[in-house]
Amino acid sequence: MERITQYLHPFHFQTLESTIEMLLHCEEKDTTLINKQAMDWFRSVEKRFSTNLADSEISLLNALAGENCLVSTTMLEVLFLAEAYQAITDGNYFPLLQKSAPMGLEKAPATLEWEVDPAMKSIKLPNHTNIDLRGIEKSWSIKRLAEYMQKNMSLEQGLILAGGDITVWGRGSQKLDPWVIGIQNPWNANAKLGAIAMSEGSLSTYSPFEDKMSTPGSDIVQCTVAGQDMVECQVWARILCTLGVEEGLALLAKRTSDCEAVVHSTNQEMHYFGREASLNRRWLDMHIDHYYFQD
Repeated sequence: MERITQYLHPFHFQTLESTIEMLLHCEEKDTTLINKQAMDWFRSVEKRFSTNLADSEISLLNALAGENCLVSTTMLEVLFLAEAYQAITDGNYFPLLQKSAPMGLEKAPATLEWEVDPAMKSIKLPNHTNIDLRGIEKSWSIKRLAEYMQKNMSLEQGLILAGGDITVWGRGSQKLDPWVIGIQNPWNANAKLGAIAMSEGSLSTYSPFEDKMSTPGSDIVQCTVAGQDMVECQVWARILCTLGVEEGLALLAKRTSDCEAVVHSTNQEMHYFGREASLNRRWLDMHIDHYYFQD
């Protein structure tokens, strides 16, 4: 096997309220430019989508709820993506929240929707509502950067990690080992529960304790979803944690044929959803208690 690690250059910086790490197969002379382009990209995403920045585009859109607000093409793209996943998940992913005292923000009624004028590139939010994309903007930005690096920069191998979201590419050759990514033990920060081997694709690991919008009393401690699309993996990791094992996996089986998942429940049992052939070939060193095969 080719020892590929010696050819990979590491990159590390902080943005999007996450630590961004990258491993890229590139020339030493190109690392400075690559680092600058990646940092500029993520900072532009943060400037557009961070609700913690008062002057971000999404903060302005939220502040003008009830009025027509001109938005960028990028904002329209991500909001259309949010609408698509709201439909795909039967409304369990809900980006539109309603302001209501004294509870703060909660899910807006299904009758409330934002109005889009594609010709004018404007959005009108209902009065007393806010948009919270709940991570789609980050997974979308990782996906877009990975696509740019492959198509425009001709980077043949790479890994981009931001928090629990990871996308990888370039290990499809028979001469190269796949990327092997450890799965964090939710009960022991210093241990792993196993690993996943991927030549290319995406992975999202999520815990409901990190999400203020998750359903109280969920029987899921942590969920890892693997597939081809970074956004799809991230959305389903959160949805499974919100709905719980039974309801979440039933909806996942109904709505996707590509994703596989490993779910850790509150009773410290591991549930696997995916193809039987993936066990011990893709998902490694895992002690699984319950199986839900897609085959």
